[in-house]
Amino acid sequence: MLLEFGGENFYSFKEGFEVSFVKSKSDKDNIANIIALKGANASGKTNVLKALSFFKLFVTDSFSYLKPDEDINIFSFFNNSKPILLYIIFLKDNIEYRYEIELTNQKIISEKIYKKDKREVLIIDRDESRVKTTKEYQELESINLNRKNASIISIAKQYGIKEIDRVYNLFSNIITNVNSFGKKDNRDMFLNVDDISKYYFENPNYLSFIVNLLKRADIGISNIEIIKNKNREDGTLIYYPIFKYNIDDTDSFLTYYDQSSGTQSLYLQLLYYIVVLENGSILALDEFDINLHPDLLPMLLDMFEDKELNPKSAQLILTTHNYDIMDRLGKYKTILVNKDDNESFLYRLDEIGGDIIRNDRPISPIYNANKIGGKPKIK
Repeated sequence: MLLEFGGENFYSFKEGFEVSFVKSKSDKDNIANIIALKGANASGKTNVLKALSFFKLFVTDSFSYLKPDEDINIFSFFNNSKPILLYIIFLKDNIEYRYEIELTNQKIISEKIYKKDKREVLIIDRDESRVKTTKEYQELESINLNRKNASIISIAKQYGIKEIDRVYNLFSNIITNVNSFGKKDNRDMFLNVDDISKYYFENPNYLSFIVNLLKRADIGISNIEIIKNKNREDGTLIYYPIFKYNIDDTDSFLTYYDQSSGTQSLYLQLLYYIVVLENGSILALDEFDINLHPDLLPMLLDMFEDKELNPKSAQLILTTHNYDIMDRLGKYKTILVNKDDNESFLYRLDEIGGDIIRNDRPISPIYNANKIGGKPKIK
């Protein structure tokens, strides 16, 4: 599970930010399955998720996707020359793993990985091209670290060092629709509708799950059938969904492209939810509610808060402009993101002093009255 992540001098966050899934430092057993980020447009919400996107792609795969002399695709506050600092903390099998990195877009300055069971131990300590480790990871000390733009984890994976897998898998468990430049198009979430349809065709239990959810959403669909055909031009196999409706006791059919944008979004996005819930992964979604009716959102949130649907404690972190989500999640699971003089800052609602936010009152009226921040300043 993800406990916490943050950083400083990262995109619009100059002085830093911290996102915690833990209710309090004295209550580390109470870990949230959902965190919602809310704020005005351009406040920095997406930049928070970019940190998770960076951890996923760079930490696991930078050795492969970056050429040796290529710049790292990361940006400091208004492109200043100071280093960027990022950290993330996971909990796996009652052991905490903390990863810290200091870097510019040209090189890694340092990487540190800590392991905490009964006490915290620095297990991997990289200083540019030098590395020190505990005995368990000693093989890392003999490998070539001339790749200044590749993480120690991706290098170790490339060299086939098996001991790194337990740390590598923590980062590979992050799934997001955000990249370094912002939100991906829906077609990039799992490549495109053809690839998603192929996935459903090969995993009929997933398709059945999707159909049942769409029925719960009451959008009139009675079934979905995936058709497999050969492409007439090159002979490759193509997969496309046919949506079945029951009209006056007669079956009628429509293609994916005949569906509303909301139905198309659900068809694409729900695969994210299935994979994450099945593996106990971390899902980071920018504009979680886009194209979806507000009444559908509780159904999606329920999937993470229902222990039967989420036995492996998968987690969801999302950005939204929806007011009701704050009232549903409460002060410990809602973070407001603001911007002042082009610098972003954030705070969880339980950090607001006084009794302005109480458990027996909805939060949205206080938010709409602009008493707790996070709203656009329209002049």
